[in-house]
Amino acid sequence: MNERKIPVSENLEKLVLKLKNRADIFVVGGYVRNAAMGMGETDVDLASEISPDELKQLLKYSDFKVIDKSKKLGTVLIKIGDEEYEHTTFRKEEYDDSGKHRPEKAEFVSDIREDAKRRDFTCNCVYYNLTHRRYVDIYSGLYDISKSLIKCVETPTYVFQNDGLRILRMVRQAAELNYKIDKSTYFTAKSMTYRLKDISGQRKLNELKLILYADQKYSISKPKAHLKALNMFNDLRLFPLFYVPCDRVKLTMLKKVKMEDRFVALLIDIVNAVNPDCVEYYLKDLLGSNGLCMGKAGDEYIKIVCGYFDALNRRNNKEYFFKYFDNFNIIREYLKYTNKKLYEKYNFFYRYILNQKIPVRIKDLNIDGNDIKKALPKLEEKNISKILKQLLDEVFANEIANEKSELIKEVKKIGNSRNY
Repeated sequence: MNERKIPVSENLEKLVLKLKNRADIFVVGGYVRNAAMGMGETDVDLASEISPDELKQLLKYSDFKVIDKSKKLGTVLIKIGDEEYEHTTFRKEEYDDSGKHRPEKAEFVSDIREDAKRRDFTCNCVYYNLTHRRYVDIYSGLYDISKSLIKCVETPTYVFQNDGLRILRMVRQAAELNYKIDKSTYFTAKSMTYRLKDISGQRKLNELKLILYADQKYSISKPKAHLKALNMFNDLRLFPLFYVPCDRVKLTMLKKVKMEDRFVALLIDIVNAVNPDCVEYYLKDLLGSNGLCMGKAGDEYIKIVCGYFDALNRRNNKEYFFKYFDNFNIIREYLKYTNKKLYEKYNFFYRYILNQKIPVRIKDLNIDGNDIKKALPKLEEKNISKILKQLLDEVFANEIANEKSELIKEVKKIGNSRNY
């Protein structure tokens, strides 16, 4: 293929000049791959035989700021103005028996071939010597780039044995770049998906989110790239490694929704595939600390998905909107794709509640706990919430008006009848 010269910023030129008397500086990875394809730039990953401590000394009195990122792996961030580069010292790695992604031991080396051996795919393993402006292509990566091919640098068994996360990177990059996958690479990955068991839920989630938006990554990314990737999940049987107890997930909802709705759509498709006894319980497990580790962010997704399925199960209006009113503006979009009659039914009540300003939350009442304490001075604190819930029920049912004076009267009436 035509070996394109790689564009270099003025600041990066300055960095190379400062270091050229010590060692050649290389850029490697996505930046080189994309430049070779004539595409836009990505993050700048630099590599050389210079150690982090020596790099700090060499740049000590310059405009460049060097910040440690991983001393063990020899990785630092080099910052100047708005630009940032990640520099890693050439190294070779040793992994333990797990597939947990991080090497157990790293040894700094001066041989670029040893550094290349630790990388994943040939398309990501083309080095560009910034000092002398030439490619260093140890594994014929430029040829594979010209063929739009993802292929392991060493034997696929060696590559995936060292790092299970590379299987997900293979799927994601094939989708983002619209690349084919070398047969040996693909079928070895299929036989080694167990290497993902040791990868944390958070890392899996990060890759999954990138996959869901694979069609947005590059100008060459295809409109349905995310579906291509998740169909590979089905073929490779990856879903069980994402805490989904079934081999395949039909991507029915995911095919219908807008881009911003994809994660919820995938959760809906997963629930339909799993068919759990309790949707909420299953999703808490899937998104919680024993699963994808979403933390509090997962709670919102759980409420939306549960609201969708509760609507399909025709939960009564009062219970439904007391629980899901704040989320219904989002939930209704998914209902629209599935059951238009149910969408129209629930949306009618939603709009009615909005237009008539009917309270569906405690905070919507024109009374609060302090008002109740004044009306019932001897009331125990634990009973305040009970009274507020009763008032909400009565106002929603139009049994009393949501006016403070009327609510106070009702509070006193409740207090006298129940001997609070």
